Amino acid sequence: MASARPAAADPADQEAIDRAIKLGKNYLLKQQKPAGFWGDGTGPGSGKGWGVGYTALAGMALLECGVPTTDPVIKKAANIVRTNVHELDDTYELALAILFLDRMKDAADKPRIQWLAGRLIAAQMPSGGWGYKATKYSQANTTQLLAALRKLQTPTVPPADPLKVRATLPENMRRLAVFTDEGTGRLPADAKEKRHDLIDATTDNSNTHFAMVGLWTARKHDVPTDRTFALVNRRFRTSQGAGGTWGYDFVPTGGDGGGPHTCIALLGVAIGHVVSPPAGIKPEADPVILNAFVALSKSVGEPAGTTENRPKIKDVGGLYYLWAMERIAVLYDLQKLGKKDWYTWGAEILLCHQNADGSWEEGGYPGESQILNTCFALMFLRRANLTPDLSKRLVVDPSALAAKVDDKVAPKVEPPPPTPKEPEPIAVAPMPHTVEPKKEPPPRVTPTPPAPAPVAQPQPESPPPAPAKKTPWLWIVLGVVLAAAVGGFVAFVLLKRKRDADDGEDAAEEVVEEKPKKKKKKPKAEADE
Repeated sequence: MASARPAAADPADQEAIDRAIKLGKNYLLKQQKPAGFWGDGTGPGSGKGWGVGYTALAGMALLECGVPTTDPVIKKAANIVRTNVHELDDTYELALAILFLDRMKDAADKPRIQWLAGRLIAAQMPSGGWGYKATKYSQANTTQLLAALRKLQTPTVPPADPLKVRATLPENMRRLAVFTDEGTGRLPADAKEKRHDLIDATTDNSNTHFAMVGLWTARKHDVPTDRTFALVNRRFRTSQGAGGTWGYDFVPTGGDGGGPHTCIALLGVAIGHVVSPPAGIKPEADPVILNAFVALSKSVGEPAGTTENRPKIKDVGGLYYLWAMERIAVLYDLQKLGKKDWYTWGAEILLCHQNADGSWEEGGYPGESQILNTCFALMFLRRANLTPDLSKRLVVDPSALAAKVDDKVAPKVEPPPPTPKEPEPIAVAPMPHTVEPKKEPPPRVTPTPPAPAPVAQPQPESPPPAPAKKTPWLWIVLGVVLAAAVGGFVAFVLLKRKRDADDGEDAAEEVVEEKPKKKKKKPKAEADE
């Protein structure tokens, strides 16, 4: 089908996103059946084309897109859900019905929400998760169950006795998983291939996802869920794979999987931080959360700045994954995953593949349809938060969380210390054509006998090595030797000078004795006379 956008190369700016939302909303409005439901037309009840589930999901998507609760389309949808509450026994439909009725904000829906929530609580398995089906307990039975859970959840002195509390319930409700003793260890494995059973069923993280969201919403309507979520928290904290992810099925010893179920587990762990927080561990420092976001960031791509030639939706994980990832990022208040703008990246892909009628075709997940695909795409583009009160109660530092995740994705490498530079030689201009003068040898001096043998003068020595701090005696020895050498040299010079002086006096006396005496001349006057 032709693209709904005027130019394929347009960026996914707010104007383009708003246009895509409007087209998708109009598509959903046109798909409502005359009776007021969405689906394949076979009927709204459980097992009849998922009519209630489709209707509740489409109704929520339209409410997120700004359609008011007073709109006739929404009123018809609410009537479908309310009329079929007693028939619902499917996990998906039970949860979606709670979400939609909560959004209607009608006080008359409180008993219906409690009834639906009671069935979901009773359907939880010992592994902490849910399968496809729930027992159709009557409203009276679910009322008894909720009353018993309130007694166990409310602090009293002395505390309520679990055995006595369970004794007030019908026998078929006394062994429900919600009464499992609290603990922190691993939970029992599920039975194999019993996904649609009511007792000892095989659970999966997709059904568990919807049950968690529905029951968290039901808390606002006086539904006690602390014991239920303590079991959910144990499920996810003990089953994370070595790669930081979770799979579709429950693996007690831990098993890796894909992006959608990692997002689901992050929701369960976030609820655990509110209901039964681990001692002394903040969400931004929780290794379970950090490793999950590190793994999740690897499945997010970089925005391209265009809505042309973007990857296929199924090739990036599918619409169910994009929707789950969007809600987790909103819940933890993360604008980026691994320094990548997850919203712009996803919006480019969705706008690239939107049909001309406003729908999306290839959802990339089991059981997809154009109605479901369009609902998931619209809630992504609207940044829908199905658990806003959980966001308020989850105390997390998003900046610290993002920094820790980024550091794990690409650890910072400290640069080596700078190598000290060798001092550059000072350039000296050469003297032009300078001729070195010839060095004349020193005059040869013949010592005058009987001079004593000359004492050799000490030759300059190379500087002694720096003495160790613990051997000061070396300096003393060197000082004594040097003083002796200087003293000997001075004595030799003085002695030589004295002998030279004595020899000079003897020679002078010999000359005087050998010289003949001269006659004195008489004065001239005396001669005349």
